[in-house]
Amino acid sequence: MTWLSAFAAGPPVPADFNDAGEKAFATSHGLLAELESFMRQQGVDSGHLSADAAVRLMIDWFRFAPGDAVTRGPSADALVYRYGGWSEGCATAFKLSLLRRVAGRNASGVDPEQFAGITLMFEPSSQAELLPFTAVSSDWKSIEDFLKVVENSPAFKQLALATPMAVLVESGGVR
Repeated sequence: MTWLSAFAAGPPVPADFNDAGEKAFATSHGLLAELESFMRQQGVDSGHLSADAAVRLMIDWFRFAPGDAVTRGPSADALVYRYGGWSEGCATAFKLSLLRRVAGRNASGVDPEQFAGITLMFEPSSQAELLPFTAVSSDWKSIEDFLKVVENSPAFKQLALATPMAVLVESGGVR
């Protein structure tokens, strides 16, 4: 299995300062650093994550590190679960992702959306019949309802304990 830490394209952006004069991250890179820090605190080795373990980790991060704390200011916080086939050039896979989307006003008054999360890549042929799917936690009454949607999805049922070809701890999301 391969482990990658992927960053969104573009030059690095320096940390910004929020209205209280505290450092606040201006890009998804800062949110990714928060996720990686949470993983270290939990003793999680991303190279050994299954879909089930990745979902539980992301739910815990969402619960125990609120978006306001992550962005160091008021924010809109949601989890985005999605899966489907992926192809880039001659590379193909079936990807299953759980990303955290945080939008918060930065010092410039802009509400940039930041993404960070975990994407698992599986061999594509055995998932060919699964149609692409997306669910967002803000569409459900509670995080428990959202978790039920994830756990009842066809891809999660099929891949919950399967060994992925690759695990990406990423910002931005693999398209």
